[in-house]
Amino acid sequence: MARLFALKSVQGSICAAFGFAVVSSISLAPAAQASEPWPAEIQANYRIQFGGIEVGQFTFNSSVHERTYAVSANADISALLGLVRWNGVTRVSGALAGDTPRPAGFSFDFRGSKTGSVRMAFGNGAVKSVDFNPAMPDPPGIVPVTSAHMRGVLDPMSAILSLSRPKDGNPCNQRVSVFDGKARFDLTLSPKGETPLAEAKAGATPEMLSICRIRVLPIAGHVDDEKAQELKRNLGIEVAFRAVPGAGLFVPHRITIPTFAGSAELVAQSFTIRTHREQIALVN
Repeated sequence: MARLFALKSVQGSICAAFGFAVVSSISLAPAAQASEPWPAEIQANYRIQFGGIEVGQFTFNSSVHERTYAVSANADISALLGLVRWNGVTRVSGALAGDTPRPAGFSFDFRGSKTGSVRMAFGNGAVKSVDFNPAMPDPPGIVPVTSAHMRGVLDPMSAILSLSRPKDGNPCNQRVSVFDGKARFDLTLSPKGETPLAEAKAGATPEMLSICRIRVLPIAGHVDDEKAQELKRNLGIEVAFRAVPGAGLFVPHRITIPTFAGSAELVAQSFTIRTHREQIALVN
């Protein structure tokens, strides 16, 4: 029963975190120089696990044409013989200013115990409008979101693209400002170390994964209670990046989010990456 309550309480958080990375959603971090062109298309498939048991699937698709981009992601969760069901679909489009994404429109639609949608419009580097359907009134004690909070921010999916082009070439040394329509927060990544992808063959050098800690720092749109303080202190969220030299990228092999009833994990199953030179397929 504890796992049922945990699944119901974290299912939205799982999609949100996996959507940006954290909780960093399907992050792509290039190992190449900033002048490397964005991949024309990326398709990624992940399984979602809770307490070691598969409970759903997460898919990510991105496309870049000239200096515009479009990203979509879909999360399906079904557990306890279908007693817990949830689906979330996220879409965003915008322009690329060098290696910096400039979102124009963002949408998030979800179905489960509750059904609804979020729409955001951007312009001149700021959020211009937010629409919830149905309306979501603020809870008592919420830290108010001001117009200043909505300047210089990215939606969760565009934040993924921003994290994918680290200025110093290190995916574990970054910070990005995010607004998801309700909450304003920062994501910070810091290095933890490396671990082998799998056991190497005799005499071979093992392929290494780069492990980053992810910290979520609430800024506004949240209730500043013990849960928020615990989130600030939480260093257990991690992403393991796998290098794909042929595409000049790091792709997330695994994302881990601890909960009181067990760990939620996003584990890579396959990637298809089409660059301007070749198509690369990875299967785990």
